[in-house]
Amino acid sequence: MENNLVGEKTIAFSIAQEILTTSVNIPSLPANGKKILDTVRLPEEKIDIPSFVKLVESDPGLFTRILQLSNSTFYSEMDKIVSLRAAITRIGLIETVNTVCLQFFQKMLPKFPDIEGFSYNNFWAYSWVCAVANRRLGHPNLEMDVLAGDLYMTGMLQSMGKLLLAIHFPKEFSKCIRKAREFEQPLHKIEMDVFGTTDGLIASKVLSTWRLPSILCEGVAYCQMPELAPPEYKIVAGLTQFACSIAEATEIGSSGNGVKLELGETFLGGKPQLKIGQENIQTALVTEIRESLKDKADTVVSSPKPKRKKIAAASNKKAHSAERVSQKPQTKKKGVMGWVKSLWNSD
Repeated sequence: MENNLVGEKTIAFSIAQEILTTSVNIPSLPANGKKILDTVRLPEEKIDIPSFVKLVESDPGLFTRILQLSNSTFYSEMDKIVSLRAAITRIGLIETVNTVCLQFFQKMLPKFPDIEGFSYNNFWAYSWVCAVANRRLGHPNLEMDVLAGDLYMTGMLQSMGKLLLAIHFPKEFSKCIRKAREFEQPLHKIEMDVFGTTDGLIASKVLSTWRLPSILCEGVAYCQMPELAPPEYKIVAGLTQFACSIAEATEIGSSGNGVKLELGETFLGGKPQLKIGQENIQTALVTEIRESLKDKADTVVSSPKPKRKKIAAASNKKAHSAERVSQKPQTKKKGVMGWVKSLWNSD
């Protein structure tokens, strides 16, 4: 596969370009986006709370969501909170920062119609668990020497390519999901057969247009195959793969993958010289993370929902919109997919 990596990157770039120029727009990073993402990457002791409060209060949607979370039954049945500072005190600073990051991306990225084996809600629940697990892997006691905030961001974005494929190539991606499940194969390997590249490589190309740090883009690109990552990014890619394996073990959300990768089978989990390569530590990590997330996913991941009829109408509208988008540029899509097939057939 290493010999084919250049071709796979080229195909990923082509598909990313097509995604970025269709009528279902992948937005540019908004003005407050860089500040939010920079804050997420910081160690807790370096976060300037007054600046963070001002940043969140400037976005009514994020501000409202944090207040709703702090007043949920999961966190407290005490007096209602109406200020962001009080919410931070109740929830905790890092938990608040994490939630702002999650809600920011949920709000920013387009919604996709559910397909069999891959739903919008499960996608975000799984992404959130990967992000939380990845941040935990950045704790100094595991001695991996990667910033926890970088790991959280990489964990949050590691499945973004699946979202993009579900929107822009729903039929082909649905085929990948079905085949991965049917043959019990890793989804990214099926994607290589169908698209000639992986969702991780596609996502990385899109994320680079937001001018995100290389460690995030490359961590996303290679989290499914960290052994092929450039040397300086093998650890972040390997930790993200490990976090995804933990997410699978919690059974919160779904990645659409056809097979669960055991921790000991991951790139770093199979190295006994590392702390996370030791079975007792792996078991402890899964237990710790599962307990920390228990009964929490619905509270954190779910956004306030409108009435059911409106949901159905919006869902149908999105589905028809996605279908029109997938049908509209038929000549272009056939060209890309035909080119992909020709590359594979020329071997």
